[in-house]
Amino acid sequence: MLSDINRLLIALSLQHGVGRQRIKAIFSNDELSASPDFNVLQTHLNSICFASIQQFLGGAGDVYSRVLLIEEQCNNFGITMLNYEDANYPFLLKQVPDYPLYLFVKGDVGVLHKDQIAIVGSRNASSAGLRHAYDFARGLSQNELVVTSGMALGVDSAAHAGAIDAGFSSIAVMGTGLDTVYPKRNHRLAHRLLDKGCWVSEYLPGSAPVAANFPRRNRIISGLALGVLVVEARMRSGTLITAKAAIEQNREVFALPGPIEYQGSAGCHDLISQGAKLVQHVDDILIEIKPQVQPLSLLQDIIPVTLEPALAALLDNIQFQPMQFSEIAKLTSIGQADLISMLVELELHGCIENNVLGINRIK
Repeated sequence: MLSDINRLLIALSLQHGVGRQRIKAIFSNDELSASPDFNVLQTHLNSICFASIQQFLGGAGDVYSRVLLIEEQCNNFGITMLNYEDANYPFLLKQVPDYPLYLFVKGDVGVLHKDQIAIVGSRNASSAGLRHAYDFARGLSQNELVVTSGMALGVDSAAHAGAIDAGFSSIAVMGTGLDTVYPKRNHRLAHRLLDKGCWVSEYLPGSAPVAANFPRRNRIISGLALGVLVVEARMRSGTLITAKAAIEQNREVFALPGPIEYQGSAGCHDLISQGAKLVQHVDDILIEIKPQVQPLSLLQDIIPVTLEPALAALLDNIQFQPMQFSEIAKLTSIGQADLISMLVELELHGCIENNVLGINRIK
């Protein structure tokens, strides 16, 4: 159930042309209040918005109905709303200049208060890039760092999977409302993450995956973390938006180098030339952001990965020669959406390869 203050914050956010700065101005230096000064409201809202908020406060009008619907969605999907004065609002995130006025969280809210490392990179990463993201996530998780990323395809998914498979928490910062998973093929991975971690979004339940949302949410990924590791990024990649946000937020930025002729690493090389720390091992990161932790080598004491039965059964049906998706679907009788999601997981585990020739087993 939403508090009166949170209902009012949502109502203000639903007003046309009323953004973060204006809402902050309404409350100024005062504490958030469910009964704001009407003179202040009139000063900062046009006549249409002011009338709408008056109706809302009186328990009537379209905005009031929409807020009730959002509250119902939060209840139905197990979503918690945290405003910036809430004790559970992440401390580090509140230190950045443009912190969100509120967050929606699904899962374990307590994970937000643990030390975090963000791992980001290309959606179209190479097999090596996926493997590096996965392995670094496992190693960093073993050293008491929660892996935070954006649940996108590619590096993000590999990072989440690495942390989850090692038995640790992960945080997914979404660019949509938390009533949906985007992209859909990450449905299984996202729900596995909820066992010990959480999803986070500044977008209202029901918010669709609009392209403009994703660059904006990147400041939350970096803002939650002590540092950001970039694994594969082309020049002008959206990943570099996260790195730029991290620099502006005074966070540590780490970059994984790659072959000089590989354009997928050009963004990482550019970051290194600008002062990002070149990373080759987990210890390179721990020395900078968590020196009190005794590092565990990336290649030492790694918890072995055991595929769950459904994934193991699927892998048994995939040959070492390229196969087509339709062929695998016919052999397994698995629904299209579930099959796509399961193939993504097998690729992240390094069990299969998906390229222009088809899908083939590699181990």
